[in-house]
Amino acid sequence: MAAAAQLSLTQLSSGNPVYEKYYRQVDTGSTGRVLASDAATFLKKSGLPDLILGKIWDLADTDGKGVLNKQEFFIALRLVACAQNGLEVSLSNLNLAVPPPRFHDTSSPLLISGNSAAELPWAVKSEDKATYDAIFDSLSPVNGFLSGDKVKPVLLNSKLPVDILGRVWELSDIDHDGMLDRDEFAVVSNLMLLKSSTS
Repeated sequence: MAAAAQLSLTQLSSGNPVYEKYYRQVDTGSTGRVLASDAATFLKKSGLPDLILGKIWDLADTDGKGVLNKQEFFIALRLVACAQNGLEVSLSNLNLAVPPPRFHDTSSPLLISGNSAAELPWAVKSEDKATYDAIFDSLSPVNGFLSGDKVKPVLLNSKLPVDILGRVWELSDIDHDGMLDRDEFAVVSNLMLLKSSTS
């Protein structure tokens, strides 16, 4: 367990705000701990078999006290993400880069359902993707990537507040490498468009 204990909350969540959101859903009173019953109800929404969830709980509840602190809950979430991506549920996999876990739930920020792009206002539509790709190519990407410096004028051109633009970048730079590939750029462009139309 030593290795998992050394990972910070940011490392466990890969800096992804989704983890914080999930945590706030189970620790509604900000007590700093998640009861076994609350955690079990929430984790069941991952769609994973009970056997796997049991193993995840045993690994996360390090001292067998039946409650999880924030770090242990993040470990549980990370293990769910590993299982959902076909990786072994093991503490040695905690430092692997995996997308955030997904839960079948209306309040989940990453809702799994059969919605089409038309029903998901933030989804990139195929006709918009072609436009975003053209803009991406016009900015002279290097090895398929645009640096933050190259994207900055496009961001500022949207006239959106800087804090919103920072948030847009955070959500779009999925691997937090400070550069955007073609798909990440499409997400940036789409979020700016949505924000501009709602503000």
